[in-house]
Amino acid sequence: MKTEKEFNQWIRRMFYECLNTKAVVQRIETTTSNGVPDLLVCLPTKIMLIESKYETRKIRPEQGAFQIKANSVIRGSINRCITLAAYPKTKRFIMMEFDPSCITENGVECEQEITFTLDKAGFADFINYTTK
Repeated sequence: MKTEKEFNQWIRRMFYECLNTKAVVQRIETTTSNGVPDLLVCLPTKIMLIESKYETRKIRPEQGAFQIKANSVIRGSINRCITLAAYPKTKRFIMMEFDPSCITENGVECEQEITFTLDKAGFADFINYTTK
């Protein structure tokens, strides 16, 4: 994969393959509002909003604000608003989850990042981690 678009396509394919097509993955149009994540994912027992990044972990302030607000509302449930960042050269992707504790003097910074391998086994680990 060489672009964020290809990463989004990979995410969609992995949800379908790892969950035997029991997923709906929809790209959210960017005309909706500033900061709204790229993908809406509906699973049998949860809903996820995913902001995808390619070879960067940097999110715009409005993306951080949206995720902080969303996770403040859905905290404690199985639903999530997260950022996934792909790093094909090192064959990994990173999950970041933003909440009010991520607001610092330097802006929005994620303190907890979880790394998975950028393959089907790593994606299955990601699904297991996010659905426990």
